[in-house]
Amino acid sequence: MSSKRVYWIEGDGIGPEIWRAARPVIDAALAKESDMRIGWVELLAGEKATAETGSPLPEETMNALRTADFAMKGPLGTPVGTGIRSLNVAL
Repeated sequence: MSSKRVYWIEGDGIGPEIWRAARPVIDAALAKESDMRIGWVELLAGEKATAETGSPLPEETMNALRTADFAMKGPLGTPVGTGIRSLNVAL
């Protein structure tokens, strides 16, 4: 059985709800049709990142994404006055 690491960013607003619905569907589809499994690794961005690190887009997230083969993200809001025009575009 093979395994792939997939980074994921939960997102803001409706993002967490979308993530809670999407992940089990993806896992079930792979279990049924493939011998591949996913090792999910959460990265921080948006409101959750700001609350935990003080930055809406931590450098750790960007560094991980630079080397990623796969990543998913929910929709992100962009805080006003942070110097980033859009977190979605920055990613």
